[in-house]
Amino acid sequence: MSCKCAEFDEDTGRYVCEVSGSGCMYFIPDSKQCAKDYGEGPDACEEEEDEG
Repeated sequence: MSCKCAEFDEDTGRYVCEVSGSGCMYFIPDSKQCAKDYGEGPDACEEEEDEG
């Protein structure tokens, strides 16, 4: 898995995001794509530094 914030919840069968507190927006969690699309998560800081 390529996300640092999502964990699989066996009870619901979905990935749960630690940042949003709800289900992951992606079928396969991807923290770098989440940073690009939503500006959230641990990779969001890295994205900002790369642009600057």
